[in-house]
Amino acid sequence: DMREREQDKNSWFVHYPRWEDRNDLTKVLVPQEFKAFKWELENPKPLRFDLTEHGQRALVARGGLGGFGNPHFISSTERQPHYALRGLAGQRRVLELELKTLADVGLVGMPNAGKSTFLGAVSNAHPKIAPYPFTTLNPYIGTVDFRDTFQMTVADIPGLIPGAHRNVGLGHSFLRHVERSRVLVYIVDVSRHEPWNDLLALQQELDLYHKGLSSRPSLVVANKADMGDQARQNFERWQQMTSIPIIPASAKYKKNILKVTHTIRQLLE
Repeated sequence: DMREREQDKNSWFVHYPRWEDRNDLTKVLVPQEFKAFKWELENPKPLRFDLTEHGQRALVARGGLGGFGNPHFISSTERQPHYALRGLAGQRRVLELELKTLADVGLVGMPNAGKSTFLGAVSNAHPKIAPYPFTTLNPYIGTVDFRDTFQMTVADIPGLIPGAHRNVGLGHSFLRHVERSRVLVYIVDVSRHEPWNDLLALQQELDLYHKGLSSRPSLVVANKADMGDQARQNFERWQQMTSIPIIPASAKYKKNILKVTHTIRQLLE
């Protein structure tokens, strides 16, 4: 045990040539800050930072500690030390950086519900639009300009599917972009059978991913309202079933779009 302690202490010091066996380190103390820093190096704490403000900083790794030369150890009993304290290397970390889209409004919906068409109708963005699911694989951000110079940013979040909170499909890759949105706009295909079930499924996925996420100010755009009697009947029935504002619209033909954007603005202000 004594030998182990001596070997451990020797690991802290570097000896002058041919002085390894002549130096007596039994009374030499290793500075406490060195011991504490070495413990940090050997037992790194997991880091998790959420940078949300401009100029915000976080310390992810500390630089090393410089050692002490032999003059540091001069004392009344040791006039010419033949040893020096080694320095310690800095911390090393492997970081996983996650970018979250910053937008005032997040468009949430099932695949092929018309989110990209809606974004293209209200803003200066030009997302890819096609008649098949998962056309959008990355968020698009558009800016909506009002006549009085008011602006708001709108993010087209790729379509969610049941199980997205468990990372089914590309769930986490999509859901993380919703977290920064101040207002959620659900784009729902009102011509589908019982479209209100799509809204409930979307809200459930949001809350399972991040508790309370669906409680943010919200609006439902009953898209594809131009698709015949079924869409009209669904909308009329749906209005009586929910407290969330629902606005019928047709993103493809830009019908009722102004009412939608002005309602979103009211939610933001």
